Order: sequence, then structure tokens, then C-alpha cells
Amino acid sequence: MKSMSPCVLTLVVWVVVIGVFPRETPAVSPTAAEMEAARSWSRSSLGANAAARPFSFRYDGRPSSELLPTWKASESIEKRAGQATKRTVTHADPLTGLEVRCVAIEYDDYPAVDWVVYLRNTGPRDTPILESLQALDASLPHESGAALIVHHAKGSESAYSDFAPLADTLAPGDQLKLHSHGSRGGSRGGGPSIESLPFFNLQSGDQGIIVGLGWTGPWTARFAREADGTLRVEAGLPRTHLLLRPGEEIRGPRVVMLFWRGDRPRAQNLWRRLLLSHYSPRPGGNPFAGLIADANWGSWMNAEQHIKEINFWADHDLPMECYWVDAGWTDMSLGWEAHQSHQVPNPALFPNGMRPLADAAHRRGMKFLLWMVPQSVHPAVGIGKEHPEWLGEPLTHPDYGKMVFHGLDHGDPRVNQFMIEHFSKVVSDDGVDVFRQDGGNLWPEDTDPNRAGMSQIRYIEGFYAFWDGLLEKHPELLIDNCAEGGRKIDLETVRRGIVLWRSDCQASGDFDPVSNQGFNYGLLQWIPLCGAVAPTQKLTTYSFRSAYCPALLIGWPMAGVSDIQDRWSKMDLDLLRKLLKEYVAVRPCLFGEFYPLTPYSIEHNAWIAWQFDRPDLGEGLVQAFRRPDCPEAVQQYQLHGLDPAATYTVTDLDENRERAMSGQTLMDAGLSVNLPTRPGAAVIRYKKAR
Repeated sequence: MKSMSPCVLTLVVWVVVIGVFPRETPAVSPTAAEMEAARSWSRSSLGANAAARPFSFRYDGRPSSELLPTWKASESIEKRAGQATKRTVTHADPLTGLEVRCVAIEYDDYPAVDWVVYLRNTGPRDTPILESLQALDASLPHESGAALIVHHAKGSESAYSDFAPLADTLAPGDQLKLHSHGSRGGSRGGGPSIESLPFFNLQSGDQGIIVGLGWTGPWTARFAREADGTLRVEAGLPRTHLLLRPGEEIRGPRVVMLFWRGDRPRAQNLWRRLLLSHYSPRPGGNPFAGLIADANWGSWMNAEQHIKEINFWADHDLPMECYWVDAGWTDMSLGWEAHQSHQVPNPALFPNGMRPLADAAHRRGMKFLLWMVPQSVHPAVGIGKEHPEWLGEPLTHPDYGKMVFHGLDHGDPRVNQFMIEHFSKVVSDDGVDVFRQDGGNLWPEDTDPNRAGMSQIRYIEGFYAFWDGLLEKHPELLIDNCAEGGRKIDLETVRRGIVLWRSDCQASGDFDPVSNQGFNYGLLQWIPLCGAVAPTQKLTTYSFRSAYCPALLIGWPMAGVSDIQDRWSKMDLDLLRKLLKEYVAVRPCLFGEFYPLTPYSIEHNAWIAWQFDRPDLGEGLVQAFRRPDCPEAVQQYQLHGLDPAATYTVTDLDENRERAMSGQTLMDAGLSVNLPTRPGAAVIRYKKAR
């Protein structure tokens, strides 16, 4: 298949399409005013003498706002390596022994504050009932005379519109309620990014606060603009009504707030930088630098064919960095439930196990990824057969007919430690470099009405301990965070793993490019690291470029493959080679600032475009897409974050023709993109002259 017609780079001042954001956006770095706003708020809300705490609960029927000021308070401050200060404030109830500890991190390099609240029973008897735990409950500063806009985004419901950006304007007296519950799991499941992403930008005029939650389960949030203009924000667990037994401790969701001034694109990029610096995985102690993965269903081929596939890439000068074996590599004869609950390879396909595949990948300089659902058990195989006493209550899944699922409880320390040891051995024995964890949450039911919420809290705490245990034993390991797509995206998971597969909307195998463009536009404003799927047998320049992300998956259709040569005979290898090498060349830019240049759209009659900028490298790129039903052939975009006094070398990658343009011209008059053929995709690089 031939590539799309090249785009033509011209400067056309008479065709102007202004982006939806302000254009005078400087390279992103915190200002002194932003840093002081964060420090001031932290001192007034998290310091020992704070008048009110930014979290709340009810205890024995009374609100914490009444109780905490009457309890004994203590504070410790510790300067930590890595440009941060740890502030711990503890309140102790002298009557019942309840200890409330807020552990906060104040960053020295970003105008951001992070905190987690812990509640511990230090007394000899059960505590009274704790309920309505809100990790964030505060009146937040805002510009009272300006419109108050809550910017947020959809989560992943396996829909074409996953991660779509949303905005709600609150007038005095208005409120907005958001949540992510996940109806599929009911009271025994759910995730943090199903109905909504757990990230919010609260904008008033030219300033605001970005709020992010770290809780890998259901949450609720309420944003209220009171009649007097006060902005009240609450976010926390959907339901807690529990007592703590002697010695017990629980934690609440993590909250991160970033204070910003200027314009919203700059704010979103300041947030992206914060996450790259402090909330991103570092396999082997190094920042994640990108990944190209050949994603294969485990049962498509036998071991010999998989190894042929591994060798094919290097033998044909095709860049490849990871070999991916997804579901199907274990015995499927007892059904899907048993298959996903077993970590023993299907002997008919892999008589010598999975290690030969990992060794073959390692010989060719690739990592090896293996799919698993650690929390799933079945009574006939694996952990469920070995430990029937650990089988959770069965649960049916509305999307899977009559299938019955049992779950392991991360909240049981014995079970969780067993899981750490068991899956650590799988990683070692099978040579796994990327641990692909799929599946949703499945905690036990709360049967005691005075312990409502405890099972979820313990399960999620144990889930973090499980991942941390694997990473401690295997410091080079990268975790792929999947839950039927991007349903487990929150601050706690993004700091430990990467979402390589963002949505089961693409599970049919067509990897629609417009959905990829929409996912990029929505999700990359909130998290800097994720993957996208580029098709193979429907390969075009347009479809491939639609998947440019820090991680790139080479996806195959769901139909099985019996002959490796038949698979590759349908491929335009020259085009694939060209595009893979193009992707590797531009990938460093994909870790930079992200600026949408058009409104969001998933309509087929529109253009969509964005800019990645690396001010530290003095370079960046523009991606623009003319969709299949779009009549306009030319668009013009004003760029962001450039040095107006500098000269930039601008190169259209389809033309490979350079021209010099000033930063002022690129930001004021703009960059014109001409795509005469539809659908079409342009990648235009620019580099600052030294």
C-alpha cells in the first residue's frame, strides 16, 4: 500500500484557522508567584496551626472540623532528597486513641502539594464509627469576579469518545458532581477512570488549581460554587462507615494540587511536567524513554512461529523494542476464566515454556512482555486449585455471559505476599521485562455493616503493595497497567506503570485512526506517558501517524494467523520501515509540552492538530490530520512556546524540504498545512537555530 500524498508546507496568510487556545504561551516553568501560592496554601492548610484541614470525615457522628481543633496536634518537617519537603501533622484523640496523620509533600521545583491521610487506632478498644472520608474537602482560592470553569475528561468505557475533554462553567449556586464507579463490578469492583478521569483543572480567569486523585477504585467528587461565590471542592470514597480495631490503620486517596497562573495550556503542561518528574515509573532508575512493541495474541502461533516473528523484525531492518504475548498463551480448554487464572504455558503451543521466546527477544535487543490477570483465580487450576480456601465469592460479568469469576484478595496479607512471590517467580522464570496486568478490581463483599468500605480500602492498599513488591524484586521491570483498557488511571498507578493499551474500543482489531486521534487529544493533556496502537494490515501513513505516543504498539487484526509468511506477505514493508524510523526520530519530542491546535472532534469531516514542543532541546513537531470526509485542504495553526527572536528550521517530513521561519512568524502568522488528499496526515518538525 502506498503512502498518502505528501502535504505541502506553505505560509498562507489568507487561510486562517485560529486554535482554541491563547497563543502567547511561553516555555513552561514555574513562576515565583505560582510557587508562593502553593507554599502559602500549604502553610495555611497543612501546617500545625492551620485553622481548617483540607480533608474531612465524621467520627462518632461529629464532623472532623469540630473535633480536630480540640485534639492534641504535633508536626514534623523533613527535607527530602529529590527537591521536596515532607510535612507530617498528627492529631490524636485522647479519649478513643484515634490518630489522624496527614503526610504532605511540598515540592521545591513545582507549585504543587501532595498529601495522604492515615487513620490509626492506637487505643485498646474498637473506635466509634468513622464515615464519609473525604480526602479533599476545602474551600479553594479563585478569582471571584471571573467565570469558574471545571475542566475534566471522560474515562474509558470502551467507547469511541473515551477520554473526550469536557468543561462545565459554574455560576454562583451551581454544583457539578463527577465520579468513577464502574457499574460492571458493583459494590465489589470498579475503577478510577471508567466514567471520568480523576483529574480536574479549576480555572477562574487567568489562574487556577489542577487537582489529581490517587485511588485505584471508585471515587466521587463535588465542585460547588456557593451563593457567595466560594468554591467548595470535595473528593473521596463513595462510602465509608467503619470502625477500626485496636492497632488497625487505613489510608485515604492521595491528593495532588498544582497552582497555576497564565493560560490553561501552560497549566496542563506544567501538570505534565510534574507527573514526568515525580509521578512516572523509572525502570532501572531511569526515566521511561519510549517503547515499540509487536503485540500478538498468545494463541495465534506456536513457539517456533513466535520466534520467527521476533527475528523477522531485525532481519528486515525494522525497528522493534519489545515482543508482546497477550492472552491465549495458557491452556484455554477449560474456558476463559480458567485460562486467565493460570500461569502455565499451553504445552501444545509452548512445550518448553515461555523462556525460549524471551531469550529470542533478548538476543535481538528486545524486551519481552507477557499478559496476566494476577487477581483472577479458578478452582480447577493454578493458585485456586492449590489454595481453594482463598477463592473469593463467585461473580458474573455482564459482558461475558455465563462466565463466573473468582478473585484473590489483595487485602489479605498472606494472599498478597504469596502473590508477590508467585508472580515474581513467573517474571524470573519466563524472562519477563514488561509485566502486563489486565483485569479489574474484585474485593470481597463487606458483610459487617460497621465495616462498610474496609474491604475496598484493604484491597487497594494491598494492590499497591503487590506492585511495589514486584518492583522491589525486579527493579528493571516495567508494569503495563491494563484493566480492559485504561480503566485504572490515577496518580497511584501512573507513578508505578504505563497504560500501553488505552481502550477496548479498539479490541476488534481495526485500530481506527480517528479514535486514536481523539484518545491522544484528550488523554495526553492529563498524563504524559501512554501507548497507542498502529495497525498493520490496514497500514497507511494516516493510520500509523495517528498512533504517535511515547509508546507505540504494532497491532494485528483479531483473526488468527497460521503462517508467519502469510502475515507479512500482505504488508508494505518499505512503508512500515519508513514510518517506524520516522517515529523513532520524532519520539523524543513526544515527551515535551502538548498543545492542542484545534478544538476536539471525533467527526470524520474535521481537521485535528496538535503540537509537541521540547524547549530544552529547542525543537518540536506539529501533527495535523485531515479526516476522510473533510472538504478543506488547507489549515493554518499558530504555534506555542517558541522564542520569537529565534530562527527555526522547519521541515515537512513528507517533502524533506527545509525552510527558515522566525519564532514570531510561527506564533503570529502561523504554520500552514496543505493536505490535498484525504484522509491525510502531516508531521512537520522545527528546530531552533543555534
